[in-house]
Amino acid sequence: MKKITTSFCKISFSILALFSATITLKAQTFEYKDSGTDFILYDMSIPSGQNNVAFAAGAQNTQNSPGVIIRSQDGGDTWETVYPITGESPGFEKIEFLTADKGFAVGYNIVLKTEDGGDSWEEITIADNVNRYVSLNFFNENVGIVTAFVTSGVGFEIYTTNDGGSTWTITDSIDNVGSISLDYADETTVFSVGNNERIAKSIDGGNTWETVRTGMPQFFSLEVFFKDTNNGIVASEDGKLEITHDGGETWNQFATGYHNFYGLYYTADKLLAAGTDQDLYISEDNGENWTQIHDGEGTSTFYEIQLFANNSGLVCGSQGTMLKFEDVLLGIEDQNTITETITSFYTATNKELTVASTKETIEQVTLYSTSGQLVKSINNNSNTAVIHISDVPDGMYIASIKTLKGSKTIKFLKF
Repeated sequence: MKKITTSFCKISFSILALFSATITLKAQTFEYKDSGTDFILYDMSIPSGQNNVAFAAGAQNTQNSPGVIIRSQDGGDTWETVYPITGESPGFEKIEFLTADKGFAVGYNIVLKTEDGGDSWEEITIADNVNRYVSLNFFNENVGIVTAFVTSGVGFEIYTTNDGGSTWTITDSIDNVGSISLDYADETTVFSVGNNERIAKSIDGGNTWETVRTGMPQFFSLEVFFKDTNNGIVASEDGKLEITHDGGETWNQFATGYHNFYGLYYTADKLLAAGTDQDLYISEDNGENWTQIHDGEGTSTFYEIQLFANNSGLVCGSQGTMLKFEDVLLGIEDQNTITETITSFYTATNKELTVASTKETIEQVTLYSTSGQLVKSINNNSNTAVIHISDVPDGMYIASIKTLKGSKTIKFLKF
C-alpha cells in the first residue's frame, strides 16, 4: 500500500474571485512506488541530465541468489524488469550508467554491459577468478573502478579503466584500501571505506592507497560519497555520519546511535542519508545539523539514493522498496522562480482548478487530500493545466504542480 507523507514549511493565504482560495507553500512529498519486485534493491543509477529514466539492481537474498535489473522511464512511477527477461541471473550488487545508453551492472561473478539504454545486455569479463564484485564507480564516461573478492591470492582485487570499460587493468596494490565501498572525489582522487571504520585515500586513481583514519575495531564503515575534492561524507555503524570539508584531513561527526546508513547523497550544501527502517535524514548546512524527514515503516532498509536533474529523487531498498520524493533538495533560487512563475485559482462555478506558468511547461498536476491520500492526477504538456473536480467531495485539498525545474504545492478549498 502506498504511504504518502507531506511536511509543510511556508504557507500564505489569499482569497480570489468567485470565492476561490489558494495557499502557496513549499512541501516535501514522499510516495512509495511499486517496483514490480520483492528483491533487495542494493543499487540504483539515474543517467545524468534528465528526469525520466532510472535503473535499479539487486538480488533475492543477501547471499548469492537470483538477481534482477529493473528500469523506469517515467521518473520512477512505474518499473519493468529488463534483465533477466527469461530464466535466472546471478545476484547484482552495483549498477552504473555512464550515459543514457551505456551502463554496467556487476554482482556474483557477473558483469553486464548495455549500450542501448538497457534494452539488451551483454555479459563481459573483467577477471576470471572473481567470486563477487563489490564496488563499481565511474567518474566520467572514461574513468572507472571496480573492486572484487576473488578466489585466489589475497582474496581482493581492484581494476581500473580509462576507456569507458572496454579494457580493465589490475592495480599495483590493495594495501590499506577499504574493501566495502568507494567513490571518486575527482578524476584521480578516490576514497574507500571498510572494516575497523577504515577510511582510505588514493591520489593516483585507485592504484595505491594510504590510510586516512581507522576507528572502532570490528566496526564497519559502510558507505562513502564525495561531491568534489574537498567535501565528502562517510557512514558507519550505529548511525555515525562523518563529514569532511578538507579532503579527509579532518572529520565532523553526527550519530543517531541506531541506524546503518547505506545510501548517501551530497549536493550544494545539502546531504541525505538513508538506511535502517526506511528512515531518511537531511542536513541543509553541509552536515552541521541533521533532521529526520522520513519516518519509515520499519519493515525494510534503504540502500541507495539517486536524483533526477530537477532534484526529485528515488530511494531503493530491501523487499523491492522504492520511495519517490519531491522538493526535498529544491534550491532556494529554484523554489523562488517556480513560486513566482506559477499561479493558480479554483472556480466554484465550474468546479475546476486552473494552474498556469509564465515560463515553464506544466507536466503534471496531482491532487491529494490533507491526510495524504491520492485523489486525482493529470498529465499535461502546456503552460496551463485544468483539473476538473466536480466528482470530488467538498473540502480542503493539496495540489502538487510539477514542472521540468521542480514542483510547487498549493492548498485550496473546493466548495
